[in-house]
Amino acid sequence: MREPTVVLYELNEVPWRLVDAFVADHPGSTLARLLREGTTWTTVNEDPAHLSPWRTWPTFHRSMYAADHNSFELGQDPATFRGTDLWEPLDEAGIRVGTFGLLQTWPPRRHRSGGFSVPDTFARDAATEPPELGTFQRFNLKMTSENAYSSDAPLSARDLVRTGLDLVRRGLTPASAVQLAAHLVRERREPRVQAARPMMQVLPAFDLYWRLHRTHRPRFSAFFTNHVAAMMHRYWGDAVPEYAPAFDYEPDPVYATFCDTAMALADRQLARVERALRPGDRLVVAASMGQGPIDHRVDTSGLLVLDDGSALARFLGSGPAEQELAMHPMCSLAFDTVDAAARAARALPQVLDHRGAPLFERVEQQGRSVGFSTRYTAVADDDPRTAHLEGMSATYGELGLAVRERMGGSNTAYHIPEGILVDREIGATGRGDVRREIHVLDVAPSLLATVYGVVPPPEMKGGVDGSLFR
Repeated sequence: MREPTVVLYELNEVPWRLVDAFVADHPGSTLARLLREGTTWTTVNEDPAHLSPWRTWPTFHRSMYAADHNSFELGQDPATFRGTDLWEPLDEAGIRVGTFGLLQTWPPRRHRSGGFSVPDTFARDAATEPPELGTFQRFNLKMTSENAYSSDAPLSARDLVRTGLDLVRRGLTPASAVQLAAHLVRERREPRVQAARPMMQVLPAFDLYWRLHRTHRPRFSAFFTNHVAAMMHRYWGDAVPEYAPAFDYEPDPVYATFCDTAMALADRQLARVERALRPGDRLVVAASMGQGPIDHRVDTSGLLVLDDGSALARFLGSGPAEQELAMHPMCSLAFDTVDAAARAARALPQVLDHRGAPLFERVEQQGRSVGFSTRYTAVADDDPRTAHLEGMSATYGELGLAVRERMGGSNTAYHIPEGILVDREIGATGRGDVRREIHVLDVAPSLLATVYGVVPPPEMKGGVDGSLFR
């Protein structure tokens, strides 16, 4: 009997509310068919740690919460992670695997059974397995760095041409090339369209992933995308009709299209996967948590952004440091030693503004890395923009901090514990759109045991749920 192929499409943070809105507007979509012909569940993530995707996806993959797997921040020293990702026992069993863009998967793995390993867009370097995707990954990391706070950084024509030619060689489809070109044209006509730039990264990313999948033919492969989540955070209020009257919000007609467009991109990619699978194979769509509405009335007229982590490290007196990629307002510094990181972690909460309020929050040291957040309140016009630490003073600029505005205003949605899980076995009839609540920890061990007959590693905390993947 042929081993089944499972494609796990990680649709980060997408809740049922957004899926339902998309399906209602697009009844002939792939997602609509998956809900009718597959089986659905609502995953529940009860981690007491703050819900963030760089924690919840390791929870999903390793079947343990953050206190056990110890993935707390982007840019964290990977030597401090614990647990076993669900693809590792598959690889040990000789089942070929491939991963693309999954959070906290740097450095890339050279799997024993072959396959591929392309880390996320917050990786410390552009290393990939196979290595020929390095040009694409370097461009990805550059885009993440330049657009981490606001998506209006100028694009380098030289970078676009060089990367574009490489993408065509690696698998960019003509349809994606046309969509990317059309988006750049729309940006010139309507500057607000620049705010949708993060969602366009999914086009080349998926094309390259799918080329790798079809070339290496893994029996398990996973693709992560944040493109819908990025749009929801900022533009839920523009896209979801009930938001405006509940929160005294004025929707923007341009921004209002972004969530639906992002979902349509995902839907077309799911259609490509479904067409390629054979009877007995499975397409699984999952979110390790979801998003829901929050009050937008937070002043974001000028927020602190860390531009130069090495300058901040000098002010802290903790030794040299490299600034790693992270999602605003989170920041990450990597130090040469654990002791240097510990000194920085002790000093950061003591850095105060002119009123004596801390500039940095949520400080977390893990090994040689320190994660923290810049304060998420607007800098007032009368703020002298100076910081103080144990008798020392420096301007924000001398600390590597800048005060910036961002496109689209403040967030209108944020993380909730409920995610989604859709399982579509090709050639079989599912149980339909049921959405029974299941524990997020049970997904990985159930997939291993039920689909592949692989015993889950003993460190996985979840159990094998007999209702999953049947």
